[in-house]
Amino acid sequence: MKIDADIQFLYIDLFCGAGGTSTGVEDARINNDKCAKVIACVNHDSNAIASHAENHPESLHFTEDIRILDLTMLCECIRLNRIKYSNAKIVLWASLECTNFSKAKGGMARDADSRTLAEHLFRYIDALKPDYIQIENVEEFMSWGDLDEKGKPISSTNGKHYRRWINDVKKYGYDFDYRILNAADFGAYTSRKRFFGIFAKNNLPIAWPKQTHSKSGAKDLFSSLSKWKPVKDCLDFTDEGESIFGRKKPLVEATLDRIYSGLIKFVAGGKDKFLLKYNSMGRTGKYNAPGIEEPCPTISTQGRLQICNVNFLSKHFSGHPDSKNISVDGPAHTITAIDHHSLVKANFITKYYSGNPNQMVSGVDDPAATLRTKDSQSLISTSFLSAYYGNGHNHSLNSPSPVVTTKDRLAFVNPKFLCSYNYKDEPKDLNSPCPTVLTKDRFSLVSPQYFIDLQYGNGTPSSIDKPATTLTTNPKHKLVQCDNWLMNTNFKNVGSSVNEPSPVITANRKWHYLMNPQFKSKGGNVNMPCFTLIARMDKMPPYLIEATNDAHHIPSFIKIIDNSIIYEIYEDDTLKMKKIKEFMALYGILDIKMRMLRIPELKMIMGFPKDYVLIGTQAEQKKYIGNAVEVNMARVICEANAKKLIKLEMAV
Repeated sequence: MKIDADIQFLYIDLFCGAGGTSTGVEDARINNDKCAKVIACVNHDSNAIASHAENHPESLHFTEDIRILDLTMLCECIRLNRIKYSNAKIVLWASLECTNFSKAKGGMARDADSRTLAEHLFRYIDALKPDYIQIENVEEFMSWGDLDEKGKPISSTNGKHYRRWINDVKKYGYDFDYRILNAADFGAYTSRKRFFGIFAKNNLPIAWPKQTHSKSGAKDLFSSLSKWKPVKDCLDFTDEGESIFGRKKPLVEATLDRIYSGLIKFVAGGKDKFLLKYNSMGRTGKYNAPGIEEPCPTISTQGRLQICNVNFLSKHFSGHPDSKNISVDGPAHTITAIDHHSLVKANFITKYYSGNPNQMVSGVDDPAATLRTKDSQSLISTSFLSAYYGNGHNHSLNSPSPVVTTKDRLAFVNPKFLCSYNYKDEPKDLNSPCPTVLTKDRFSLVSPQYFIDLQYGNGTPSSIDKPATTLTTNPKHKLVQCDNWLMNTNFKNVGSSVNEPSPVITANRKWHYLMNPQFKSKGGNVNMPCFTLIARMDKMPPYLIEATNDAHHIPSFIKIIDNSIIYEIYEDDTLKMKKIKEFMALYGILDIKMRMLRIPELKMIMGFPKDYVLIGTQAEQKKYIGNAVEVNMARVICEANAKKLIKLEMAV
């Protein structure tokens, strides 16, 4: 009989489902050597056990309710495996039923019997005498308390039974620790946040995995965190789904509301940006206006477009407000004995110091005001670097360049400049005369090279060609470099590093986001981890939404006539449908498609291998995936404790 001395843990997987925990445990490795085995598992669902057995045939399977299972065979299984793996520790893993603790239950009544499943673990502890007990549940498990006569939690008793239960388990001689861990922080494709508790007997070590990822990523001299994995890696974007328009069974208003909320958040870039553009079509004056060289925005039946000229005449005397300003190309109005007309131009000089309000500004064609020793005048001009197409705005030199079009719409900016350290002096253009040169070194040529950013006190950047400054116990040095990046013409025209996964590549301009049917969620960004998948995905499935300007197949309410796009809004359209159509007209969207996430996509999001076999109906398979422990989390927790145990054994 071959004995694997590298096996540190033997797992009994209670509430095993289709095998999320078991798959993670079986995948755990230390120095590429397998460090744990699942020897037995229990679940009441026959298809869940069949799925588990198909993928983990070496484990002993019990299709039973854990409350009534006869433990004789399980005890014998442990006895035989203790002989085979004499150094291995027994781990009792229990992913307690979470539905009646979870906030996803909303305001519905809780099942009191389901909330007491943790109480049935004591007979397993008595019979199996595990070295470790590991618990996984929703974080609301820590609020386990009493229910009222309607099955609703009594807030004043929150945590009452949880604390009692923890103390009762500790009386068996266990130490206890817990964490609330987000799977995305450890490389998962979901931001599933769960409670993990570990009981360890006889002063055995308890360890937790080291975080490897963060929302934005972080790199310094002493640590490195990768950026959260985007759920788009798991999605099949060639499967576009069905248009939300013209369906035999129209979508309900709640679904349309979620779609509309997602459009505002993920297409418009947020409520504030959407309101800015939407309101700009009125007469509020808050419009980031396009140039006359650009394609005209969508023309609505309301008067919302007008050509504006920056040179015009303004009248000071009373009259109708709409005739106060007149074009310089038309006849002047009545000229009075008093100067009541002003020529308004884009370029002028403004003075900072006090004086007659009418003399605070002067034209660039007029004599300059008195020049002081103190800088007190500025040239005001409408000239600036702007990307005047799509949703473009003014761009800083510190931001990636906008998309370069075939028309001449961008100026080449040389990043080199002269930095002056004279009192309150500003950087100087290299093509301008040099300021006064003092006997003391006051000038530096700035160019995009590698340098060290010192992040303490009044530290200034230093060259990598010079000796490093003092290294402190906290990371305070950061290497800054100019690097290549990819320009994404989709979404918000934001670039990305060549070291990050490429954005979704599509044949034309498209927007994708996930719709979450839970509560009033606005959905999820495909460039971030997926929101938490739940067991009730058969009733509340997550959807992939695609907004596109592909004109090949357009809904019947959109007409294209002589290069003009007409969006028809009907009297019998619901309120949300009308808002969606208005949004489409505003952003030039020609169709919105929607589909449920497929089983292979859901499996990958939860960390299951592509070839993992699930048995049962589509609804059952989605239930197993939603109920599963994220595979990667089970693996990293197992590996962390195995490493700690090996280190302790080597020290003895």
